[in-house]
Amino acid sequence: MSLPVNYTACGIKLRDDKSYTMLFLKSLTRQVNQSPSILQRLAGWIRKTITQVELLAALFIMLFIYTGLNKIMGYEKFAFEIGRSPFIQPFSGLIAATLPTAELLLALLLISKRFRLLAFYISYMLMAFFTGYIALMLNYAYDLPCSCGGILAAMSWKDHLVFNSVFTLLAVLGIVLETRRRSEGRSKR
Repeated sequence: MSLPVNYTACGIKLRDDKSYTMLFLKSLTRQVNQSPSILQRLAGWIRKTITQVELLAALFIMLFIYTGLNKIMGYEKFAFEIGRSPFIQPFSGLIAATLPTAELLLALLLISKRFRLLAFYISYMLMAFFTGYIALMLNYAYDLPCSCGGILAAMSWKDHLVFNSVFTLLAVLGIVLETRRRSEGRSKR
């Protein structure tokens, strides 16, 4: 099939020969390459829409939902292992009964913008407690029972220490960013 003489496409007059057809295809390719792809548009939308605070909140939400549900689904193992811990043994029943629910409730608080700053403070305290507990266990305990489930159970105690330390710092960052976001929101009013 040949193109009619003086056929116009993309602003280029084409004639009935191969050189002009190639020119048309190159022009079309150039225009496609210059327009942003769907992925580039999506990335731009995410950058505009999702703030750093929301990204941090999402990380903590995933963490607390995962760990809370994991503890609930494997409650007997979790309660047994937490009962073996030498430093929190007297409180192990209370911790085993309340911690999974507290983690899930904390995830809900992080979802709400109204309670997000409070949730970041609670996340910081919880992660600092977990980090301190792990450091204490690594330095002073002979037996290291692991009450974690899922992927976290595969981590060593030192890996847990690093993981929890990073999340403790992320909670501090969340507090700082959420406080800044709120103060900027007040100044715009």
